[in-house]
Amino acid sequence: MLKCKPIWTCLALMITLLSGSSLTTYAEPITGYFDQMEGGSIVGWGWEPTSPNTAVPVRITITDEQTSQVVRDFHPTAAIHRTDLESSHIGNGYHGFSVHMDWDSLPDGVYRIEGWANGKKFANTQTYVKGEQPRETPTPDVAQGQDGTNANPALAAETVSIVKSLGSFRTTGYCPCSRCNGKWGGLTSTGAIPRSSHTIAVDPRVIPYGTRVMINGVVYTAEDCGGGVKGNHIDVFYDTHSQALQHGLRSQEVFLLR
Repeated sequence: MLKCKPIWTCLALMITLLSGSSLTTYAEPITGYFDQMEGGSIVGWGWEPTSPNTAVPVRITITDEQTSQVVRDFHPTAAIHRTDLESSHIGNGYHGFSVHMDWDSLPDGVYRIEGWANGKKFANTQTYVKGEQPRETPTPDVAQGQDGTNANPALAAETVSIVKSLGSFRTTGYCPCSRCNGKWGGLTSTGAIPRSSHTIAVDPRVIPYGTRVMINGVVYTAEDCGGGVKGNHIDVFYDTHSQALQHGLRSQEVFLLR
């Protein structure tokens, strides 16, 4: 509800981060993004804003976090049509890709997934955790979604490693409507297409973009910022305004995930 976001505020937040932060600043248009993985597939989109209707080559690497070794290197072309990209004015929409990854062929561990579109780094990275990893905090119960089902079906197939509790945050809700989003509808500040039970708006000085957190058993990714989101405040994305209103103002414990 408080996420009406002046884009210059977001840029200023990114530029003034400490040099040790994992946040990436974006002086140029977003050229690629990873979506949530679908089973064994790595999916996302990539494009070249100067040639918006041209399919571009994409490179995807998977790196073992423990050894820093690149264990897989894919080179697909981003040419799959996606209506969500077209409606968000990402060229003609023919900029999606999907790569099948056989995770069973790799040993247990934590893997970093990075991407480049036409040689330019994606706006985000992904992390895949295979096998049981040490936890510093017990995993909270998985929350139920608005339809009564598991709000994060991927949790059934993914081991969630909690690094630590970030403490209590004030949480609110927002949606794509003009009252919540002003004139900044469509993509988030990082170039992602917002999704319920996934996207949150944060103060990137507190929670860097791309960070995965768990709130009440639901796993979210920090993909957005807003003029009204400062300090220990998180704005949770919902599909409708009524759902955002129903969220109201809450105080919730936030867990950082690996």
